[in-house]
Amino acid sequence: MTANPAASRSSADRLDSWKEIASYLRRDVRTVQRWEKKEGLPVYRHQHDKLGSVYAYKGELDSWFNTRQAEVAEPLAEAAAKDRKIKLVVLPFGNLNADPEQDYFSDGLTEEMITQLTRLQPARLGVIALSTAMHYKAGNKSPGQIKAELGVDYILQGRVRRAGDRVRITAQLVELKAQTQLWAETYERDLRDILAVQADIAQGIAREIQVLISRPEQARLSSLEAASGKFKPAAYENYLRARYHLHGMTAATVKKSIEYFEAAIREDPEYAPSYAGLASAYGLLATFSFDLLPPHEAMPKADTAARKSLELDDSLAEAHTALALVLHHYHWDWKGAEASYRRAIELNPDHAPAHLWYSWLLLALGRQDDAQKEIERTLAIVQQTDPHRLVAVHATRAAAHYFRREYERAAQECKNAIELNPNYFMLHYILARSYSRMGMNAEAIAELRSKGAAAGEAPLVDAALGLAYGSVGKKGQTEKIVDAFKAAAKKRYVPATYFGMLYAGMGDPEQALTWLEKAYEERADGLTWIKVDPMLDPLRKHPRFQELVKRMGLATN
Repeated sequence: MTANPAASRSSADRLDSWKEIASYLRRDVRTVQRWEKKEGLPVYRHQHDKLGSVYAYKGELDSWFNTRQAEVAEPLAEAAAKDRKIKLVVLPFGNLNADPEQDYFSDGLTEEMITQLTRLQPARLGVIALSTAMHYKAGNKSPGQIKAELGVDYILQGRVRRAGDRVRITAQLVELKAQTQLWAETYERDLRDILAVQADIAQGIAREIQVLISRPEQARLSSLEAASGKFKPAAYENYLRARYHLHGMTAATVKKSIEYFEAAIREDPEYAPSYAGLASAYGLLATFSFDLLPPHEAMPKADTAARKSLELDDSLAEAHTALALVLHHYHWDWKGAEASYRRAIELNPDHAPAHLWYSWLLLALGRQDDAQKEIERTLAIVQQTDPHRLVAVHATRAAAHYFRREYERAAQECKNAIELNPNYFMLHYILARSYSRMGMNAEAIAELRSKGAAAGEAPLVDAALGLAYGSVGKKGQTEKIVDAFKAAAKKRYVPATYFGMLYAGMGDPEQALTWLEKAYEERADGLTWIKVDPMLDPLRKHPRFQELVKRMGLATN
């Protein structure tokens, strides 16, 4: 602005530099200069003084700022009126480097910003999860389309350019209803300062959307800022590479993530998230659907890493979830696992994996009503913040019906969910098992054979196929799968549970129980379902089976 202000304004009301204006508005100089240039902040320039000499009046700044805050507050008021959270999506940060191999870095920063924002005020702010946000990486959706598809109020978008240990991050926050940019900053820093940059962005967004940060969270963000310059670039780079591979969710990528998590820990043994990620990776490889590492090899490492992470920072929901997974699937410490899942959910109410795995724990314990409630809670959460995880929730709901012996409902749930993702193998497994229990063994066999995996690659599916063959009297086919398992076991881990299932399907209870007892010694993951799985019903009255259930702490008092 260049016009002279009214002469009646008091000189005591005047601010005589960018620094004074920024201090009054509690922003930095770059922000208020951008507001003046793009959003009409009432700042005046002396007509006959040196270039850059500016002044402003407090009253006019207050009026401008109050108007702007009212516009920003509108989505919050609408959210409150509808009794829902404010919703924000962090779009995948653009990689400005020519090398696509640097995608791990920009994707990793996207995930880190999601994590920081999720922790601000979980009761009021819902942040779209990474698994859903990454579907917008192509950048071919307009803000209006994103708002319609995700129901979000705000978008945080950014770009990253990396040059050695220097990084330039540009970020901007857009309010979607008015298509208004509320905040934007550019940071050019050393990688040692990256955590401080993330904290700065999170706090800037919290100010703009009027989210109150809890005292513990404010203290945590302040500690990140205080640690500026102390973080080791090599550790952070390895950590981001590890997260990138972990999200690949194949046996190969999860194994690769372990290498990078361990490298990050060697570089910086005090960074809690590296241990939490390492615990998650080891835990996944010892449970279905991977079943890749023997539990005695993987789970103690997961346990140690999870506890170390919590020792360093007990506010990490991921670390509590990883510990719960170990307690649940390896130690069979049912009460301890439940407490850890609940603590993870308390810290991050929108952390869908914690809700989902907690549902599986409740199912294993036979607490069907509690499990059903938790599944529905999870469904509501992913509908709001992570719709691309819906298929996993539907698979869990199908499993709940299956364990209740509601086979038709389980089958229908699977069919509906297969329309969302026809490649989600757990749906085909539950559908086939439900078909078998309904006497539709030909359909069960067709369902499983269509998966086309080589014998031993997906042991859970192979075991179900063998059971289906056994149910129609094709025991020779079942025996072939047993032989294939034995051959595969020379190259990779095959849980003893699956041998027990196959022998049960062939009507050999003694062999079945021998293998289930071996699974007990292995702490094999599939044994957690022993109390509820219908395929083991023929064994339930056998004293050896009852003793096994008792030893696992699953006997009904």
